[in-house]
Amino acid sequence: MKKIMMVASISIAGAFLTLDLNAGFDEKVAASFAAKYEVCTLKLKDTNPFMAIKLKAKADEISRDKLGGGGYIKAFAKEKKKAWLLSKERCRKLANKI
Repeated sequence: MKKIMMVASISIAGAFLTLDLNAGFDEKVAASFAAKYEVCTLKLKDTNPFMAIKLKAKADEISRDKLGGGGYIKAFAKEKKKAWLLSKERCRKLANKI
C-alpha cells in the first residue's frame, strides 16, 4: 500500500512539474533580451568594456526577475544560440539603448 501511495504522489508531482516547464510570452521575451545582452557582453568586452559591463548588469537583472520557472531556462538556452548571429554593430546599438 505504501508503494502505491508513493508512486501516486510522485506521478502527481511530476504532472505539476511538467506544467511549469513551458515558458509564457513574458518569459520568452525576457529570455531573448537577456540572451542578447549576455552574448553582446562577450563580443564587446575587448573593444568597449564599459558597454559590456552595462549589458551584463542588465542581463543579470532580467535573469533575477524571471528565474522562477523552468521554462525561462529552456527559452534562455534556445535564444542564446540565436543571439550569436548578432554583429558587433548591433550589439553596440543595444548597449546604447540601455
